[in-house]
Amino acid sequence: VEGNGGPGTIKKISFVEDGETKFVLHKIEEINEANLGYSYSIVGGAALPDTAEKISIDSKLSDGPNGGSVVKLSIKYHSKGDAPPNEDELKAGKAKSDALFKVIEAYLLANP
Repeated sequence: VEGNGGPGTIKKISFVEDGETKFVLHKIEEINEANLGYSYSIVGGAALPDTAEKISIDSKLSDGPNGGSVVKLSIKYHSKGDAPPNEDELKAGKAKSDALFKVIEAYLLANP
């Protein structure tokens, strides 16, 4: 949507869920090639609940056992005003994130 791919860039990612085309807006916050880190925020679209200003995701890769890799994720929910996060929305979001991670993991294991 805007930017050159570096920090500050906003990307629109479209996907199909339950037969319906949806989108999410990702804002790249930081790319740390030296430490294999990537941070972005969900700032709009289907993945952002009405009660959230944004959802920030920080990821970091590190060496794992037997030549593999370990991914560490940190997710922060930024509420609008004093609105508490909806527990059901948080659980649904975590379930979707876990499912996506499993798909990526399966692909990488099948295609080393």
